[in-house]
Amino acid sequence: MPILANAFATLCRVPVLRKLLWKRWYQFLAGINPKRPWTFMNYGYESFDKPLAIPLESEDEADRYSIQLYHMVVGQTPLGGRDVLEVGSGRGGGASYIQRYFHPKSTTGLDYSEKAVAYCNRVHHVKGLSFRQGDAEALPFSEEAFDVVLNVESSHCYGNLAAFFSEVRRVLRPGGLFVHADFRSSDQVEPWIALLKDSGMGIVEQREITPNVLAALDADNQRKMQIIQESVPKALVKPFLDFAGMKGSSVYEYFRKREMQYMLFVMRKP
Repeated sequence: MPILANAFATLCRVPVLRKLLWKRWYQFLAGINPKRPWTFMNYGYESFDKPLAIPLESEDEADRYSIQLYHMVVGQTPLGGRDVLEVGSGRGGGASYIQRYFHPKSTTGLDYSEKAVAYCNRVHHVKGLSFRQGDAEALPFSEEAFDVVLNVESSHCYGNLAAFFSEVRRVLRPGGLFVHADFRSSDQVEPWIALLKDSGMGIVEQREITPNVLAALDADNQRKMQIIQESVPKALVKPFLDFAGMKGSSVYEYFRKREMQYMLFVMRKP
């Protein structure tokens, strides 16, 4: 791993610093104005059994692998007519996809980065979709405000994961679902699951999807490389390749060797 990435990873082991450093990084990302649309930042998903064959509008096709991750994560979760919260909405592509294709009553995207929220409010104009700034560990919503909470590839940035899970339970309505997908180093998977079990929500589904994520990184490598080369300052290209999980990067190799595991959980509030 490059020296810069090593230093970042070391500092991120301290919860308070982890939260601050990731916010600074995502504030920087929100300020990037690429030559081509860039509203997703997840690693994506590819099916091995059969193609997902999700029908997409032409303007969404370029983001197929990232969209497939959202489609797979949501799965059979009924969203029609429901109030949905996405915590860690980033550049807003996932929340927009959910609102446009699954037709919930409302989708609220929440992100810690003020610049990311400003970007989303500038770019995404969809009826029923809104974005606001807030802290995942102190959600700015009343109790029992949502039917479904989504959290995709974001929680590894948080300083206090137990506080986040407690907040998710608080804002969910009785019987509501928490759909949670992210990655951890292999030695952190069991403590992560233990925190989920202690959250007061029951595990409905638990599944490792690392091979599917790795396959999506392979399939989408060329497109993402073009975006990086066109949009990222040359001095930051190398750490950005690592962040994006490009072929040959340390992140890619961690997934390939299963030193990092990508997990999916669906939880239900009693």
